Amino acid sequence: MLVDQRIIERISKGGDEIPVQHLADRLRYHEFFSLFPPDLRRVILAKATTRIYQPGQLVYQRGDTEAYMGVVVSGRLRMSMNASDGRGVLLGLVESDEVFGETTLLDGLPRTTDAHAETETILMIIRSQDFLPALQGSPEAMFGVIRMLCHRLRLYVDTIDLIALQNLAQRLARLLLRLAGDYGQEENGLIVIRAKLNQLSLGQKLATSRESVNKQLKAFAAEGLILVHGDEITLLNVQAIHNIAGS
Repeated sequence: MLVDQRIIERISKGGDEIPVQHLADRLRYHEFFSLFPPDLRRVILAKATTRIYQPGQLVYQRGDTEAYMGVVVSGRLRMSMNASDGRGVLLGLVESDEVFGETTLLDGLPRTTDAHAETETILMIIRSQDFLPALQGSPEAMFGVIRMLCHRLRLYVDTIDLIALQNLAQRLARLLLRLAGDYGQEENGLIVIRAKLNQLSLGQKLATSRESVNKQLKAFAAEGLILVHGDEITLLNVQAIHNIAGS
């Protein structure tokens, strides 16, 4: 099947059928998949499949060995694992149009994290047997995979750094600055973070409790550093937050 002919597969969901033929075109212009020559890209897209997950549904868990990678077409994935004390640690979020699951696809080893759909999520799935031959035929795309893996490693190292720090104020300040870089929007000279993360999720990213995060957020607000409105956080004094973070 050629990309220009579009994927005509349909997915059954609750009795209704959802057309997903536009997904091939989205991958065609994707930042990563555009590295492949057109003929190799056609091979990958022709064999891709799609899956729909409901909020909270498990996509894969730590130890799973099914080798595939995917693209989040819509929705959001949560990558997490359980800490030694049983609390969940949120390692990262995979947003719409981002790639996930590439490590197990490449090395064939079991998954190292759990992946859950945070919202209703549509994934495009590419199996190792369909992807690796194409990758071996494209050095440029291979370097793209290396860059992607390095970026993912840096994110996980940053998360470990947050967890390892002893001072919750410093940990939270660093997290707020990171979220501002990823999700912040400038409004009236201030940075508004719209990451759609509640206090439980913030606690999971810092390996602490929701109550502790709530207390520290209130302390920052009392000092005039932030303003909290629902799951939105406005940074009122970015330099002071940098000072607390030690950056």
